[in-house]
Amino acid sequence: MPSLSVIYSDETRAVECAVGQVIGEAIPASGFPLEQPCAGRGTCGKCKVLAEGELADLDEIEKKFLLAAEREAKVRLACRARIAGNAQVTLTPVVVYSNKAFTRSNEYKTNDHPLGLAVDLGSTTVAAFLVSLKTGMVYAGAAALNQQTIFGADVIARLAAAETDSLKLSALAQASIYQAVAALKLSKRVLARIQRAEIVGNAAMHHLLMRYPVHTLAVVPFQPYDRTAIPDAGDFFSTLFPAQARVSLAPLIGGFVGSDTTACLAYFGFDRASEPMLAIDLGTNGEVMATNGRDILVASTAAGPAFEGVNISCGTRAVDGAIVDAALNDGRLHLATIGNRHPIGLTGSGLLSVVHALKCARVVEASGRLVDRHDLLPIEEGADEIARVRLGDRVTLTQMDVRELQKAKAAIRVAADIALERLGVRPEDLRRVVLTGSFGSQLNIEAVLGVGLIPTVDRSRVELIANGAGLGAAMFLRDDGFKIGEALAERTAHVELDLEPEFNMRFVECMGLE
Repeated sequence: MPSLSVIYSDETRAVECAVGQVIGEAIPASGFPLEQPCAGRGTCGKCKVLAEGELADLDEIEKKFLLAAEREAKVRLACRARIAGNAQVTLTPVVVYSNKAFTRSNEYKTNDHPLGLAVDLGSTTVAAFLVSLKTGMVYAGAAALNQQTIFGADVIARLAAAETDSLKLSALAQASIYQAVAALKLSKRVLARIQRAEIVGNAAMHHLLMRYPVHTLAVVPFQPYDRTAIPDAGDFFSTLFPAQARVSLAPLIGGFVGSDTTACLAYFGFDRASEPMLAIDLGTNGEVMATNGRDILVASTAAGPAFEGVNISCGTRAVDGAIVDAALNDGRLHLATIGNRHPIGLTGSGLLSVVHALKCARVVEASGRLVDRHDLLPIEEGADEIARVRLGDRVTLTQMDVRELQKAKAAIRVAADIALERLGVRPEDLRRVVLTGSFGSQLNIEAVLGVGLIPTVDRSRVELIANGAGLGAAMFLRDDGFKIGEALAERTAHVELDLEPEFNMRFVECMGLE
């Protein structure tokens, strides 16, 4: 049986594989992370690895996505390259740029407070936060890639995979949590003080972690198998956290609205709100939270992967060189990238800012259509006959990219509009609008309002707050905070958008960038 040597950073592991097996199917056995945004369907061309040895020839999909220079350098697509004998593959180390990684205080090194770990199990990023159980202070945060991305960036692909291998999906989630906690770099003495752990996540992440049946989430009416709280998970996580730690999971609310939303509601003070308020956790799945000061409504909408840079021709997650913002000055488009590096691709926030800037420059019409020609920014047409604007040597924005953003924008906007209407709240009545999540907390507010992602409100009322779910999870580490979460989940009503008769019509109406 052939052997595949997998190299990650300075470590090498060998795994057995079968002749004809795809590299991407063999790599998970090594325990190293591999990103396959399109779940290995060969549609994104982003699972590039350096592969040598006995491999089958490039297929047509690899020839389409790999540049001549990449082929010369022995770069292959992990989802397409097949093993013919002994081979070696080198993976690019995964670097997670996230505002969930921070050090707020080192006081825990000098005091003797009992400690807790709050974990936000996100679809893309898993975050762990070190918390004082005495004061509730969050000392530090760290993040790791959710290794389930090998099954795709979207949760639907992962739910489908779990139907045949739920143990692997749970194991990958736990491995990701372990890596996030390890990234905090806590000493053995500090780990010995960990008494509690709290895990929150959307309904899909929660069920995949706990190995619950997922078929109810995948079909109408898209409801969780079990949404009740788990005050003590017993020995389910016996090897994941310090032995003395009691692990709990807050309740889900309904549909794809999970305990991460429950945590956001708690952290943003929805239980104490006396005036109209709106909060949106933006990501692959967008959770909308709204109150009129009495009732609380939540809705989950499949914004699609555009906000994560997936399904975007030059999309990327947050890495060096990723475009995160854009502005139009003196007729020139100025791009801001991570690390001030040369642009290599568009993140979700970069996509939103670029489209807004191009709309202001009248390169993109309010309908989302790219104009045929423009004096300052040339409009090209590729071999696929799709119009595009060149943003750099390696980065373009295509007409299809704009359409992907429009679909994501429409999904969020309709959900917000419907929730507010149900509560009898007009946009001008809102006293506070919160955008949160790794994506939502890094947006250009002018771009958000300029393309109509949220209802029209005064800019001064819009807040960007990072880590709403993680900081809410930190509150749940204390018994009184956990009870607040249980009460909020019980009190909050879930709006089932798939049953909204006018949803599709309103979705189309909201596709415009205004």
